[in-house]
Amino acid sequence: MALNKIFSKSIFLFLYLFLFLPYIILSQESSPQISDTTQVKDIVIKITDIPEETEKLGQRINKLKEILRPNTNISEIDSLLVITSLEVKNKKDTLYAQLKEIDRRKLKVEKVFWLNYRTRLKEYQDIIKNRTDDVSEINDEIVNEVLKWERTKEKLVNSNNSNDLYKGLDQVLETLQNVLNVVHTRLDAIFIVQNGITEVVLTVDEVISEIELAELQLQKDYFVFDSTPIWVSKKIDTSESSSGKVEEDIKVRQLVSNTIEENKEQLKDFILLNKVPFVFQLLFIFSLFLLMIRVNKNWRDKINELTNPIEIQSKIILSNPIAASLVAGVLISSFFYEALIPVFGEIHVLIILLGTFFLLPKLTNKRFNIFLSLIFIVYLIYTAQVYIVSDVYIRRWITIINASILIIAFLDGIKVVKKSPNQFKPLYRLFKIVIPIYIVFLIISITANAIGMSALSKLLLFAVLISTLLGIVVNLTVKVVASLTVILFKLNKASNIEALTTMVNATHKRIQPILVWIGFFVWILITIKVFDLSNLFNNWVNDLMAIKWEIGETIISLGGILAFISIFIVTILIAKLIATILQDDWMVNVLPRGLASAISLILRIIIVAVGFYIAATAAGIDLSKLGFILGALGVGIGFGLQNVVLNFISGLILAFERPINLGDTIEVDQEFGVVTNIGVRSSTIKSYSGYESIIPNGDLISKKVNNYTLANRDRRSKLIMKTAPNADPLKVIELFNKVASNHPLVFKDPIPATYFNGYDIDGSLDFNLLYWTTFSDNLTTNSDISLEIFKALKEADIHAPAPVRRIIKE
Repeated sequence: MALNKIFSKSIFLFLYLFLFLPYIILSQESSPQISDTTQVKDIVIKITDIPEETEKLGQRINKLKEILRPNTNISEIDSLLVITSLEVKNKKDTLYAQLKEIDRRKLKVEKVFWLNYRTRLKEYQDIIKNRTDDVSEINDEIVNEVLKWERTKEKLVNSNNSNDLYKGLDQVLETLQNVLNVVHTRLDAIFIVQNGITEVVLTVDEVISEIELAELQLQKDYFVFDSTPIWVSKKIDTSESSSGKVEEDIKVRQLVSNTIEENKEQLKDFILLNKVPFVFQLLFIFSLFLLMIRVNKNWRDKINELTNPIEIQSKIILSNPIAASLVAGVLISSFFYEALIPVFGEIHVLIILLGTFFLLPKLTNKRFNIFLSLIFIVYLIYTAQVYIVSDVYIRRWITIINASILIIAFLDGIKVVKKSPNQFKPLYRLFKIVIPIYIVFLIISITANAIGMSALSKLLLFAVLISTLLGIVVNLTVKVVASLTVILFKLNKASNIEALTTMVNATHKRIQPILVWIGFFVWILITIKVFDLSNLFNNWVNDLMAIKWEIGETIISLGGILAFISIFIVTILIAKLIATILQDDWMVNVLPRGLASAISLILRIIIVAVGFYIAATAAGIDLSKLGFILGALGVGIGFGLQNVVLNFISGLILAFERPINLGDTIEVDQEFGVVTNIGVRSSTIKSYSGYESIIPNGDLISKKVNNYTLANRDRRSKLIMKTAPNADPLKVIELFNKVASNHPLVFKDPIPATYFNGYDIDGSLDFNLLYWTTFSDNLTTNSDISLEIFKALKEADIHAPAPVRRIIKE
């Protein structure tokens, strides 16, 4: 026993020295410094190698000349730069002249176009950078070649070689110098273009900053009385002639026409500037549509047993491929763009709303149509007023009407959702919390509009409307994407029904909840943006992160601490999520036996280690400086935490060797139960009595473990039976074998067998019935066979042994 302890401690001391010795050595090593005695590699060419090197250099120079030819991309950028710089300057002057008079909608349009300018210029900068890197590499290569050939020439001069050889070297150096001159010419030209692009980029960034400042100024105006109270009647000039009214009508129509034409031009320009994302968007939507059509045709009736809720959901979505592909496709593909202009975003919302109106009630409740219809009407009115209503007074009344309709819609929606909450998961919880808050916001919007704070009123109405729309649409998109996962499984004809059922259940239990959380965070971010709180939120976060404390020479920042905690928590959650997925029944059934738990354990260790490194780096902790500390603590930790490390290494052994797997029935240290978890340090066994035992992994490796289900779950059962002494043993054996063979859970091979053991101490006949069954059916099968034997013995008039009493007289 003492020898085992000494051996165990020696092993752990060796492991810790092995793990931490590199840190100790690294901390003691000094950085290499080049001193006066440092030998520099001789780059002089040998005389015998000069012809060969000259030939190689000539071939290389020919290739370099091809690379150094004027680049067409640089020439195009140079020519476009002049036009772009003039265009940017003119648009900048025009914008600055109108900046104080532009409303929020036009500011968004201008910001999107200037962002597109910056994106285009960034592409130019990337091309320039790649070209600069290529030419700079050539420059470095030529400089090294010149140095090498000059040193070779100096060596030849000192050795008094022939003049012909000198002339050859002079020609080589002259050729290299010519190439170097071309390189410098190309670099100068590139730097000129690069400086021009940089100037334009700075101008664009300046304009974007001015637009953002204007937006911030408009945010400050939310709490300003920018209009007269609504109850103040609009003054009507009764003296105005009919011709004056006609002229006013013509002006209004002209204004509406100009607004529509202006938005058409904006839409046209936006699509031209974003051709690639626009084409990808159309292809993405069309691909979703084709996928649903194809799967709907190949949906097999035998597999399509609609027992799982997500299968029913998938079938409904497949029955509406146009609506489903529009909702999911348009929403997801909208992220292909860096930013959307208002008119293009409004088209997106209208398309998504149409798909939602037709699809969502079929997935939830048909009465939800009323709520969606009212939302759709409000959005149509809100969008239309931008194009056809120019009177501010009328717009204020339209805002009040829209807010009132939204309140009615929310009240109706809450009733529908409360009556059937199971049909609206997880929208039900969000409705209960958010909708009452939004109703309060709408009441504030109506009140603010009435007293003359029209900017605040518009903001609250728009934010509540868009946030509600996106919440519903994101929820529907999650359903569509989860259903698409099921659809992809159904598309695989090679899969059997059991495998498909397993994957469908996994989608319902695991994948869809993950998508719900992703959708929730997307909705939160968009809601912050539509309420115009993004700048305030970002500034608050930045100020919070900038808080620092100085302790001696150490600087601790709140941002670093929060970054470390956040990243590490996310890492732990990801590790647990992966462990849950891999240890779930569906994954255990899909993967080979024991592989899921092994992958789960290894991935958890890797994810936590990588997450800790990323968190420490984000917090500004220099891990290289901790080498000496870790090395010094290594030996102490090796003795103090040897049990922890023993269990950790044992966990790795369990992962690779797999003597125990999830679901195995084992017995260790008089603990008998099913393995429910194999962790990094310990494993969990759930007994058949219901309690759970935490077993260190070291015990599972070092102690005797009986695994009843390692190779298979086949187990031999043994029933001991006794009969009266007058029974016929052959008849009893035949009866026992017949009863066991007729049971459906008893294996046919090997067949049941009954053995007669003779008389016991009381004179009864003793029999042993042996048969094979599965481990999980052992108790049930024993009970069933015992009952059947009892009935069979009774029918055959074979009695049980009579109890024997012995009276001992002293």
